Amino acid sequence: MNKTRSKYLVHAVILRTGLASAEFDDAKAGHPLERRLNRLERIAATYRGRIDERTQNALVMTFDTADAALLGACEMQHRCAVLPQVAKQRLALRIGIHQGLIRQRSRDGDDNTREVAVRLAVSDDGIVASELVVKSLNPDLRKLTRPFEDTPVEIAAYKVDWRREIPSAAFGGESFWPANMTSHPAEPYLLLHHGLKTIEATQENPLVTVGRDPACDLVIVDVFISRNHCMIERQSKYIVLTDTSTNGTSVLPDTGEEFLVKNSFVVLKGKGLLFFGRPFKGERRGAVRFEVY
Repeated sequence: MNKTRSKYLVHAVILRTGLASAEFDDAKAGHPLERRLNRLERIAATYRGRIDERTQNALVMTFDTADAALLGACEMQHRCAVLPQVAKQRLALRIGIHQGLIRQRSRDGDDNTREVAVRLAVSDDGIVASELVVKSLNPDLRKLTRPFEDTPVEIAAYKVDWRREIPSAAFGGESFWPANMTSHPAEPYLLLHHGLKTIEATQENPLVTVGRDPACDLVIVDVFISRNHCMIERQSKYIVLTDTSTNGTSVLPDTGEEFLVKNSFVVLKGKGLLFFGRPFKGERRGAVRFEVY
């Protein structure tokens, strides 16, 4: 018997206020709608989201976990908030998130997941999630939510305070890979989670650089981190971290003791945390989560 799997559907819509559409020259303004939608698509891919539908001003996306859906939605708001607004025209991003079930058979009836997600997207520059989504979240991410009294649907809903700092513990735990996923890309394969970012080292993109230099793949601004701190490379059989920094890199495996790599290299295995330029000392903030498959 097949187990029922959940999906997390995100509806993101960009609405214009100000000048009427007939008065607005989208091309002259630099295609702000298209720029935002393209940015949302890239963010969805970062969290392993799939684009179900794209319209002129909206995206419908599906994620495998509640955490991925919420973190992706938060980054969408952050990344759109820094884009310049157009004179006499304001673009507001509304996001709704709801949980549904993946259809196992073609004869299974359609559910109303999309309809609910669309109706939850009611708050300008806001995120509203159903109670089903919130209950499935990492407890640390759940702290970002509060009951939404003006819900437009007949179910309990919560507003997400995406402007708050994401609790650091939320990035030290679960992978965005669904637990029942049967296969990963060709091994060895690396995932790095830092803040709202997920970076991969794969056969196609085998090298990840870390440091303060803006040219690095993972840029971390900290006085203890070198400009070009280290690189993590996918080799034929291993994932190898090579440290070239002044203060070194501390590696804390999920199963094992912390150790320091300084002007040397180490083969990364399993899962754990990386601390650049400082030891763990009980403080997870700023850590990078690694997962090797």
